[in-house]
Amino acid sequence: MKNIILQHFDGELRPLDKLSIENIKQYAKFVNADYQLVIGKPFKQWLTAPCQKVIAIDERFDEWDNVLMLDIDMFVPKKMTENIFEQQGVGLYADVQKSLHRKIAETYPLIASKSAPYWGGAIYKLDRTIRQKLRAANDTNDTWMNNFNQLYHFEDEGIMHVLANRAGIKPEGTYLDRKWCQCSFLPNPEKAGFIHVRTKVTPAGPKREKIENYNQLVKQGVL
Repeated sequence: MKNIILQHFDGELRPLDKLSIENIKQYAKFVNADYQLVIGKPFKQWLTAPCQKVIAIDERFDEWDNVLMLDIDMFVPKKMTENIFEQQGVGLYADVQKSLHRKIAETYPLIASKSAPYWGGAIYKLDRTIRQKLRAANDTNDTWMNNFNQLYHFEDEGIMHVLANRAGIKPEGTYLDRKWCQCSFLPNPEKAGFIHVRTKVTPAGPKREKIENYNQLVKQGVL
């Protein structure tokens, strides 16, 4: 099996971004996967930066059996030795995603559906078959993507959901174990698959810069 891990960023890399890149590169070596940082706006120039993560389904990656797209604030804890490519599922479906799933189905009933999967945008693990199905589900008229072309309004998650709905993909078997995208403020980060570094210190707050929460995980010996 030939696998690749992607991360995307549009703009000048910040300290936490660089730390994430190096961390994920090391993990890629550990699982014998290729790594690529995708920069700029290669998917649709007119869409927001987060929407560009949908480039993961592009035919340029068809030589790889599996493509893993990770946010650039994701980290692998020191004790994690499992291979994500051996796990079942495409993306995260936790409480936040469940809420957004209901909202997108209610807001855009003509293109979204509660019967199609909704994956969180921090991690997408896509085999070649599902990538090709998602890609084939788009047509030359992609103006519908404008519905999600604003920050914090579904964005890549919305696009992936609509494509999955059009492709007739069902949720069963597409949701990853939550440990593969565990928020940094949740208990037992050392047991996570991947840690998603957030601004919250605890589930209820307060908030601080992500780099501070990263540094705390380093002090704890988690990263």
